[in-house]
Amino acid sequence: MNGEPSSGPKAFKPPKIEMARGHLSTLALLRVMVRNPIAAVPPAAYEEPHASLQAAGQAMFFPTKPAIVNTILVQRHEDFAKSRIDNRLLNPILGDGLLTAEGEAWRWRRRLAAQAFRPATLSTYLPVMRGPFEELAGRWKRSPGLHRIDDAMTAATIAVICRTFFSSFHQSEADRISGVIDRYLRPCSWPVSYESLGLPRWMPHPGKLQMERASAEGRQLVRSFVARRRQGRQDPPDLAQILIDARDPETGRALSDEDLVDMFLTLIAAGNETSANALSWTLYCLAAQPDLQEVLADHVRVVAGHGPVETPHLEILSDLTQFLEETMRLLPPVPLLSRRALRPCEIAGQTIEPTALVFIPIYAIHRHKALWSSPDTFNSDRFESLSAASRPRCAYMPFGAGPRVCLGASFAMMEMVAGLATLLTAIRFHLHDTTPPEPMHRITLRPRNAIVLRLEPRP
Repeated sequence: MNGEPSSGPKAFKPPKIEMARGHLSTLALLRVMVRNPIAAVPPAAYEEPHASLQAAGQAMFFPTKPAIVNTILVQRHEDFAKSRIDNRLLNPILGDGLLTAEGEAWRWRRRLAAQAFRPATLSTYLPVMRGPFEELAGRWKRSPGLHRIDDAMTAATIAVICRTFFSSFHQSEADRISGVIDRYLRPCSWPVSYESLGLPRWMPHPGKLQMERASAEGRQLVRSFVARRRQGRQDPPDLAQILIDARDPETGRALSDEDLVDMFLTLIAAGNETSANALSWTLYCLAAQPDLQEVLADHVRVVAGHGPVETPHLEILSDLTQFLEETMRLLPPVPLLSRRALRPCEIAGQTIEPTALVFIPIYAIHRHKALWSSPDTFNSDRFESLSAASRPRCAYMPFGAGPRVCLGASFAMMEMVAGLATLLTAIRFHLHDTTPPEPMHRITLRPRNAIVLRLEPRP
């Protein structure tokens, strides 16, 4: 097991999702899934190597033992494809992008996109990543008091994406695309639930028209941006220009206009949602642990002095990274992955048919009793180098695992650590409401209601 948690009355336990218990009828399961899909994961998944569920004639398999997950996502990844849930939910807005494409269609896009995420390329963008957080810290210092943190993190992270990838994006366009993604995701538990239970796609559900309109608006907005960029190069090049210019190193193929729409929407949606939610939860966890918050803030000031956080500082700020990692363990940005077997196969003594849904419940794995001591308790010491080295592969995977691991993981970690360090040197975060925010699964793990904190400028 990884890490011995602090004990006693001060041990902090972040909010958790209440599991559905007992036998559920199909209608009861539908209600649970619509409200919070991850709550439908069987309780056994938090204790056993795997769990199963049968509903409306649909078989569902939930592997949680890291070795089993590693088999599916890494060792035999070619035997498993994205599930029909991903197709139904993501294809309308993201097209045939990195999150949805399969086989060679995915491989060549991944090879090409990797050119924009080279470490040497990303490090040059740190000042740009830092900028929105510096501006936010300045506004908060001038106007302390109660602030909605989740909205602020969404605005900051969309600004980071637009300034690094889409430097010619207008602010109004950035705000529109952020709103489009939010409108698309809010009702998304309905199609997830319908597809999980094998219900037909023609069936109406609340928010269906909203999702269709948001998808059309988002794609047209990015299509207009691609058309503008085709008229002339961006110099110096932003990451969008790198992708426009990129050629597949194996075939020389370039991205078409529609390929670019798919690619850009995927990068915007995935990058904005995951980072914004992870940062929101992290600031909440910092506010809930004021003593630890002060230790981290003092360390940032020792490392960076009165200047901005630079690339060499990031490695030294390992304690801040560990705090972020522990937050993403307890409140993972993407709490559930889904797959389907391409042919009948046996995994952990279970025969998995192509008709079965294979759910990788990252949220349950990160709180599994056999993998983590006091799994619901916050303890960033779990991520010290020695503890991390002893952890089984696929026991911790906030960005997924295997060939389809998140391409932007390094980008996200650089952005989040630099952003947190920038905010911590300027602002002290305090809890405002004694009622903890409720985690809500909508592809990513969002707060159901606003996270409001009381902000105090640091001297």
